[in-house]
Amino acid sequence: GHRYDTIPIANGMINAGMSCQLIHYLHQEHDAFFKVCEDFDAIIVRCNPGQIKADGGDQGNFDNGMRELRKLGKQVWPSPDVMEQMGAKDALVKVAKLNIGLEDTMAYYTPTEFEKGFKKTMAF
Repeated sequence: GHRYDTIPIANGMINAGMSCQLIHYLHQEHDAFFKVCEDFDAIIVRCNPGQIKADGGDQGNFDNGMRELRKLGKQVWPSPDVMEQMGAKDALVKVAKLNIGLEDTMAYYTPTEFEKGFKKTMAF
């Protein structure tokens, strides 16, 4: 199935006058998937972290395929390298101080950190 927000994203693109096709990555059809992707101008990746591995695929193979598309001049959002640098759980924390972030965004890794940090942000 699709992530809950995939259809609204696709509809928004279509309503803005763009072409948008939803395609599923199946690790058993890796080469065929990336051959199809070569015909697109851009790829928006909507795979949840761990989804490919949980299905028996190899995240590294998928990421390398996306890197190859970038070498062909295709836009890939998010790129595998950005995903690795940002880290799925820390992405919002890492942009908290930027103009697109919220300064009271935190990540808690222990119960003690959560107790102290949550109380602080609730008082914010």
